[in-house]
Parts: sequence; C-alpha cells; structure tokens
Amino acid sequence: MSLKLHADDAILVLGDLQDGITDLPLTVSEHSLRRSAAALAQLGEIFDLPTIALCIPKGEDNEPTIIAEVREARSQFQRIRRTRPDSFESPAFREALQATGRKSLIVCGVATEIVVQWLALSGIAHGYQVYLVVDVCGGLSPRTEAASLRRLEAAGVVMTSVVSLAGELSGDFTTSPGREAIGVVYQLIAAGYGR
Repeated sequence: MSLKLHADDAILVLGDLQDGITDLPLTVSEHSLRRSAAALAQLGEIFDLPTIALCIPKGEDNEPTIIAEVREARSQFQRIRRTRPDSFESPAFREALQATGRKSLIVCGVATEIVVQWLALSGIAHGYQVYLVVDVCGGLSPRTEAASLRRLEAAGVVMTSVVSLAGELSGDFTTSPGREAIGVVYQLIAAGYGR
C-alpha cells in the first residue's frame, strides 16, 4: 500500500466537530481548531472528497449541529449520528465508507483519545490507509492525547496536517485544483496558522 495519498481514493471523516464539543477545554484553542477545520473542509470541497461528519448526542441535544466552519466550506457531506466510541461498530458508518469504494481515510476530530483514536485503529483493522490531520484534532489533556498519538503511530497511522495534506493532494500548483489547494495554505498563513 502506497503512503502517498491520492484524492480519488480518499474519504474525509470528521469526528464530532460539533457545537458543544469543540468549545470544551482542549489541547488546542477553539479558534485554531475551527480555523483548521474550515481549511480541511475547503480541501474536501476542492478535491470533491466524500465527506462524513460524525456527531454524538450531548446532554439534551440529540441532534447536534456540525460546526459552521465545516457547513460553510463543504457543500456536501453525510451526517452520521454515533452512539459508541468506535464508529466502525455502526452499520450506517461502515456502509457509507464501503459505498465510496475508496481505501484511504483522512480523519480528525474531538476528542483525539476517543473518536479519533477508534476511527484510526478500526480503520487500519478494516484495511484502510489512515491519515490523521493533527491540527484538526483536540485532546482532553496533553498527556492523554500524546499517549493516543503514540499508539496510533505504532499502529501505522500516517500523521499529517492541513498544510501537508494540501501539498500532498495539490500536484501542480499552477493549475486547478492545485492552485486552489495552495490558496488554502496561504489563507491559513495569513490568518496566523502556527501561532
């Protein structure tokens, strides 16, 4: 299996990027998380990646709202409600993945220690190549998130970032869609990415 990601084989899976979750005290600021999530959703739009937005009930909110940054940047995504830590235990999720015919998962979300960890580990177990977009992840504590990331790397998950992903998918920067993908990188830099 090639470690180079190709847009025509990739599925974007957003784990619990929803109101009421992204605003929890996390290892990344809410502003930074939302900014990077918007950029990742833009890449999904540019490369027309099948996109699944997972969400969980929180308190009385049984129909949580995917964050505006994703809704505004990605014109089409499938929203799947999950009730277990491992999304692969949901027939609706497995069927949605299988329907694409693709074998590379680009995953991110909150919390790194729960939804992201199980998406990645189960993705590997089900034969997918898994790419984890670290700047669109938020952990519950630096120590527990670091433990999860070590476990995922040991399992064969490829660590990446929005910027690295844009470069990897873009191909030629002077033509579409590469030009637009690099435009996303410049927008992130202008918005203070990395600071």
